Amino acid sequence: MLTPDHPEKIAVSDTSNASENKPNVSLLWPPGLDDFTCKEIGQWGEHSAIDLGIGKIVNVLNLQSRHVSQMQNILSALCYNPSVIFYRQNVLDDFLNCPGLAEEMEKLLDLLRQFERALFRIQKASSNFQEIAGELSKMEMYTECIQKLKSVFTQAGPALHSEGLLLLRDIVTKIEAGEIFQVLVQELPELRAKMQGLISSITIGVNLDHDYRPVEATLLSINTRSFQGDENSFFGRLLNLQKKKSEYQGIGQLHSVPFQIMHGIELPDRQNPMMFPLFKDLDLVLQKVTGPIAAALAQYVQVNTSFLEKLGPEIVFYLGAVRLIQRLRAAGLPVCRPEIAPAEKRMCELEDFYNLELALNLLDPDPYKEQDLSQEIVLNDVAFGSQGRIFILTGPNRGGKTTYTQGIGVAQILCQAGLYVPARKARISPVDGIFTHFPLEEKPDLNVGRLGEEAQRLNAIFQRITRHSLVLFNETLSATSPGESLYLARDLMQVLRKLGVRTVYATHLHELAKTDVINDLPGDSLAISLVAGAVLGNGTSDEVKRTYKIIPSPATGFSYAKDIARRHGISSEQLIDVLQQRRCLLDADSSPSSVTQR
Repeated sequence: MLTPDHPEKIAVSDTSNASENKPNVSLLWPPGLDDFTCKEIGQWGEHSAIDLGIGKIVNVLNLQSRHVSQMQNILSALCYNPSVIFYRQNVLDDFLNCPGLAEEMEKLLDLLRQFERALFRIQKASSNFQEIAGELSKMEMYTECIQKLKSVFTQAGPALHSEGLLLLRDIVTKIEAGEIFQVLVQELPELRAKMQGLISSITIGVNLDHDYRPVEATLLSINTRSFQGDENSFFGRLLNLQKKKSEYQGIGQLHSVPFQIMHGIELPDRQNPMMFPLFKDLDLVLQKVTGPIAAALAQYVQVNTSFLEKLGPEIVFYLGAVRLIQRLRAAGLPVCRPEIAPAEKRMCELEDFYNLELALNLLDPDPYKEQDLSQEIVLNDVAFGSQGRIFILTGPNRGGKTTYTQGIGVAQILCQAGLYVPARKARISPVDGIFTHFPLEEKPDLNVGRLGEEAQRLNAIFQRITRHSLVLFNETLSATSPGESLYLARDLMQVLRKLGVRTVYATHLHELAKTDVINDLPGDSLAISLVAGAVLGNGTSDEVKRTYKIIPSPATGFSYAKDIARRHGISSEQLIDVLQQRRCLLDADSSPSSVTQR
């Protein structure tokens, strides 16, 4: 039995407990690496996360709203170390393929949350007594988490293959079998019983002044029973003098210290009462009373629980990924583990690829509702490589150019986070940065004008990109005339080709898509013309049917603006009809037919 008088009983120095004392394991980072020591962390453009809709992906991955910042950090790290990506992919495969693992890990999250709450209480403790109570709760939840993990890994058996989970299993097994842990499991219930038997209430004596106002108070006793309030009214109790009551039964209502409220959320701890001198006196008394328990807990100071603190967000990350994969597959959409190609290849091959954000927008909020999106989402291919690394993408308005461009960036982020990508098959080289140049909301107070603002953002991108980056342009240089825009865009293409960077340039500048002009320039990255497909209506119909298929093809030379005008009621025929109905046009030559003939 552990006693405060014999602390030497657990003062063991057995080297077999080394992993117990300082366990170091992560499901995101291989041994020896973390987000501080890993040098292969990519760069982001100023607006890239917003342009690519990363916030929506974070919300999908985050099963518990309290881990938003951790999910953002994992995605935004943009790690391009292949060993880290492999490490995460293998862990995710175990979560997907090991029977029952995801379900049991989700149960573990409840214990980890209680562990985190105990840590929070220790950090916010305003007295020794509260800190000791928090430490006791922390060690209780630590043992429960270790025992649950041991059970999870025993159930998984030989089905685990990833280095990360196998390393965690070995550490948990050593901890659970260690002498310190075994003593801890035996002694914690006794410590809890002692803690609960110490104090449940206190008796306070209050002095009143001549006007019966409370002016002084002192502690009278510490009790092991809790007081109860009177369910009847105060005057009812006074009038019923013959009714016998317990010494712990009050004659008035039982008042409670309110919980703390932060950002509209009720926290698990109550408001701090230690601001009052009376309760400071109580703290001093409790320090003496809880001394033996504090001494007993101090013997476990060598137990390092820090690896559990980061385990929760990591498990949430993988469970969120598993649910996302399962929902997409259930909706008839392909997802796959991407093959990681060498960075020097500067390639990205995606077969039957789609934009994840588009799929998320179409998925029903109810995760249990059956859906089939296979007929709603058009699948496309991507082929960055020696055959071409500069895509000049043209086509009709609302024909899928932005969706395609954005989707490539999202797939790259998912790949480098160690997740599956929205495609049937994928082979991707990591990038050292993702930079976007999408239209921004116009700001009236800009001194440089829209073109100047675009130029400043372009300059910032070229200050940072390398041949291993990914750059996504969407309607860049649209703030000036077509002639000037074409001139400037060709200059950009010249530099991008010379650098060899992977690029998508979605534009209405069909002249830019004459790739022979660009490919005659020096450089090792060829330009390819891609077109967002559309089919004109039969006969005299001007209606355009968008196919949303992105195919290698010379630019068609028009963007189907007339179709857009008709959809929004601003074609010449529609506007003439409106004016005639309003009787604003009186002359016969103002008919739609005559206007179109002029």
